Amino acid sequence: MLQCVKESPEWISEETEPGLLEEYLKKYEMYQGEWRIWELNGEPAAITFSIEWSPSNEKPWLGTILVHPSKRSQGIGERVIRMIAAELKEKGHKVLFAGVPAERLAWIQFLSKAGFEQFKMEKNEGEDYTILIFPL
Repeated sequence: MLQCVKESPEWISEETEPGLLEEYLKKYEMYQGEWRIWELNGEPAAITFSIEWSPSNEKPWLGTILVHPSKRSQGIGERVIRMIAAELKEKGHKVLFAGVPAERLAWIQFLSKAGFEQFKMEKNEGEDYTILIFPL
């Protein structure tokens, strides 16, 4: 996970420095979500954090998806999202949410290509976020 984070400067600028990764992960324990490392051919390819129940709207959220830079543009992120979506649908959920800083257009485009639809804009701590949904 650390290697993937180190090679993702945009994620670092939004989330945390590699040296503070352990503290960052502990912050998310209260959400009772799941950090997962997805492999391709036995090698780490992507990292996700998702929660089945968010206190904000009582719905599932994809909090992080980070594809290793050497594995990008190969459809891995889209496959991971579809697998998470299938698991949630099997549990009876109807939609998966994601929130992205509004200025991160490449992230929004990636999620849109993977099947997310733009839902609304929100402000959080003075920053604008694009909220997206993935119908299940």
